[in-house]
Amino acid sequence: MSPKHLSVAGLVIGAAAILAGCATAAPAEAPPALIKPVAGSQIPQLQLTERAVQRLGVVTQPVRQTATAGHAAREIIPYSAVVYDTDGSTWTYVNTAARTYERKPITVTEIDGDVAQLSAGPPAGTPVVTVGAAELLGTEYNISGEE
Repeated sequence: MSPKHLSVAGLVIGAAAILAGCATAAPAEAPPALIKPVAGSQIPQLQLTERAVQRLGVVTQPVRQTATAGHAAREIIPYSAVVYDTDGSTWTYVNTAARTYERKPITVTEIDGDVAQLSAGPPAGTPVVTVGAAELLGTEYNISGEE
């Protein structure tokens, strides 16, 4: 496993601990995240409480489009928005509504420093999670980080 994959795994475990802390803050509070099915998809939607968004420090940036001489325009996202599944497939979390996120498949063609160039993924202008994406993955997969 590459160092980047290991660091993502560590972030996922840490995120679950943070979200677990949100859940234990007060018994009457709503859970920090609701995992809702999406019609026609096996990938659920995550709806976080405002407190969970703040605790995780979720930040988004829009997908940008870039064109280089002689090449078609391509979408680019910060590399921090790329998450890896257990099988190595690449994804990004899209902010679909207030405090609501969905994991979307992407195809990364090149990584240049802190930018990932895509040949498939969300269109330009779509907000993707650049801080907190690994934590969302941990939430989706119900990884608590506790034994």
